Amino acid sequence: MSPEAKKPFWKNPYLIGFLIGATFLTILPFMQRQFLKAPPPLRQLTAWDVPSLSGAPVSTAALTGKIVLATTEVGICDLACLERQKTFGLAVRHVDDLGDKVVLVTLVGEQATAGLAELIQTATPAWRFAGGTDAHLEPLLGQLQVGLDQFLEPPSANFAKAHVIVLIDQNDAVRGYWMNDGAGRGNSINAARLLAKHGPNP
Repeated sequence: MSPEAKKPFWKNPYLIGFLIGATFLTILPFMQRQFLKAPPPLRQLTAWDVPSLSGAPVSTAALTGKIVLATTEVGICDLACLERQKTFGLAVRHVDDLGDKVVLVTLVGEQATAGLAELIQTATPAWRFAGGTDAHLEPLLGQLQVGLDQFLEPPSANFAKAHVIVLIDQNDAVRGYWMNDGAGRGNSINAARLLAKHGPNP
């Protein structure tokens, strides 16, 4: 019996699998770029300025060109509030490779200032605290409430008290709102990273 003829190397199933895998990995980044995009602008903010509680300024002028992830604490800040903010602040670790392109901001009401003193004292340019009286916060919170109403459609939540995370892009436009839970924080960070890497007008 004559020996079985060898199959041509290009018919080798392992080689075929390797080539398919290599091709897929090559085009995957381009496919992801098409499907993974930050949400479109929801509302353009007018110029705002909130008094800083931690040194670094918090205003349209100071944050132009940066992506902002912001949340609020306006009531008395108890242990749950403190832990919520500590967890929010962990987002810094997920964006620090981007340099100073993404900034976290906690908007603090007068009643919450004492409870957040520990965090305010250790604030950095990457995570800023701003606020004071209702009069200081109202111009910005009012705009963010209108944006949330557009996002959810009335009746929506009370932005100042819902502890949601809002994403503001490099052009001071609201891009979306997320719950301050594990999934919401992850999605808001991913959207911020996309804006940082590809700009507000990809």
